Amino acid sequence: MTTDITWEEFCELYYETAKKYASVHLQKQKDKLGKLDKRVDQQYVKDAAVLAALEKTYAHFDMSRGTKITTYLSTIVHNEIVDVLTKESKAAAMKSDIEDMKTAVRAISDDPSGDSLDKLVPKLEEAIARLSPSDQVILGYYLEDKSSYIAKSSETLNISEAYVSVRRNRIMKLLPKLMGMTRDDYLLQNYKADIQFMGKNIVTHTSFREPVPNPILPSLDLEKMAVRLAGLLAEDQE
Repeated sequence: MTTDITWEEFCELYYETAKKYASVHLQKQKDKLGKLDKRVDQQYVKDAAVLAALEKTYAHFDMSRGTKITTYLSTIVHNEIVDVLTKESKAAAMKSDIEDMKTAVRAISDDPSGDSLDKLVPKLEEAIARLSPSDQVILGYYLEDKSSYIAKSSETLNISEAYVSVRRNRIMKLLPKLMGMTRDDYLLQNYKADIQFMGKNIVTHTSFREPVPNPILPSLDLEKMAVRLAGLLAEDQE
């Protein structure tokens, strides 16, 4: 900011104002969205937005442009509220997905207590192998880096980032179902049938469908993905 005012003096002047703006803009977002995820810490959203807005205003506000500093600050607070709220809502949704999956996996595993989720690696690997190639890519990027998987998946698959986020949610719900497939389901999934009609007779030939590399991202290692996923499911179990 083009002034000799110190950071401490700046906060004394505008901290309370920024807090009021944060409350106002958060309420506007709640009205706009209809409701907020109950798991989102609204106080954290306001505090984070206030601090970021004060820092940016102090660093970039130019008094010579004629704009009132309070108007500038209000705009920055609004932008930060939207940004932080979006990030916290996504984080809350991710946490819910994982918790829901932990519950589902325990229900179908041989170890309902969840104390030895590492034993589930083979089952997890089989379930991951049953996902579509694009779902494997999204899950692979997610398990590799939660902060960048949306952008990477969007670029690799040429799909919108919004779709990636929704699809990851559905993958987490789908995996336990794939793990709980019956033997017959597994055979149907892993064998192909060639049916030939000969008059009234039907001759069926079955052959095992060998696992193949992911056609979109051949570098994907399903076993490593399963290990990472088992580790994710085992978090906070102690």
